[in-house]
Amino acid sequence: MTVTMPDAREVAHALPAEPSSVPHARALAREFATPIMSDPQCASLELALTEVVSNAVRHSQSADDVVLALAAKPGYLCVRVTDGGAGLIPSPGAMSTEPGAGYGLFLVEQLTRRWGMTREDGRTRVWFEIDFDGAPAAP
Repeated sequence: MTVTMPDAREVAHALPAEPSSVPHARALAREFATPIMSDPQCASLELALTEVVSNAVRHSQSADDVVLALAAKPGYLCVRVTDGGAGLIPSPGAMSTEPGAGYGLFLVEQLTRRWGMTREDGRTRVWFEIDFDGAPAAP
């Protein structure tokens, strides 16, 4: 399901919490971003989004849809991925001891201007902002 917000620069998509949603999310994001982002930044967007949606599908342990929201802001794209899971609970040594753990969120941090995670109404939202042209954000 796709919902277009009143401002045409923002859309939301509800995706099933299953692995096939990951490439679908990439395609939706690419379609939205292509007119406003450089090609190298679209590639970075796809990589960061793959990590975040994959985490939502793999770790949420919820049958609820994963919601992908894309909003064009002045100079950057805001991406929000919301799932029904308990959220990221970092613990010392988690990257080295958890099966399948990697450097995905480190990669998201390197590709984006900033990112974070919030809990709202029993749902987890991971968000990031990525510049349209890849230039560093002004202070």
